[in-house]
Amino acid sequence: MTRHHSGVVTVGASLMLIALSGCGGGGPASVPEPPVTGNVLDSADVLTAAEEQELNALIDGGNSRTGAARVAVLTVEDASGSIEDYARSVATAWGVGDAGADNGVLILADTGARELRIETADGARGTFSDDDAAQVIEDVLEPAFADEEYATGLTEAVGQIYDYARGQGPVKEPFDWVLFGWVAGGIAVLLGGLVWLFAADSRRRRRVADEELRAAEDADPELRLTEQQRAAYRKYRYSHRGDDAVGNPALWLPLYIANPALYSGGTGGNTSGSSFNGGGGFSGGGASGSY
Repeated sequence: MTRHHSGVVTVGASLMLIALSGCGGGGPASVPEPPVTGNVLDSADVLTAAEEQELNALIDGGNSRTGAARVAVLTVEDASGSIEDYARSVATAWGVGDAGADNGVLILADTGARELRIETADGARGTFSDDDAAQVIEDVLEPAFADEEYATGLTEAVGQIYDYARGQGPVKEPFDWVLFGWVAGGIAVLLGGLVWLFAADSRRRRRVADEELRAAEDADPELRLTEQQRAAYRKYRYSHRGDDAVGNPALWLPLYIANPALYSGGTGGNTSGSSFNGGGGFSGGGASGSY
């Protein structure tokens, strides 16, 4: 299978770097150069080109939604020596996170030694604690890597890190069967109506977006749109149904073509998309594991 190595990807308020390590040698492995584009460097060649692209897009979306974290991914075959020391060296050398914010997060996987590390900068630990990092490694990365489901594990791990950064980490509570019975009864009554309302709203929003797309094409005969671009615009408009600040696809689509992460409509994040913005503050926070 052909593998693809992409570069540095940029995303929201805090910076997270995921590193899968793999460098040979008896001593500590040398720090590789950061990706030229994007936030994923798959030196261990465990991701397909499509998987790497999707992971980069996920990081872009996370960066656009929050300033609490910045994520990047690195895979190598042999970090040699302490994975904690190597992760800290990479995160510091790459400048993961925003300067002065110390909001970087590095996830490192050594595929040769089968070790995993999430290195968290001091500024990111307020929303993504060391215990949270340990939980993500134990519940997500370790089982996925053990099954060689590398893209699945990385995707879920990145998503959970950004959820934590936005204050939406998973909450575990005892299951209440009595409450479940009452809720299930209510859901059975209301589900039909809710589904109908959602479908009606989706159809209406799609019509609005399609009318805007037609108007843009009529105004500019050179504007030739792919189905992927049409779908992205519909999704953007649906998520911005209460905000008409960007309602002209003739203006919006060229921006989307230049940076597809704009489809999500995220605000307040790092518009450059890069997770490597001179960050620091890597004093040993995070967690390690193996698979």
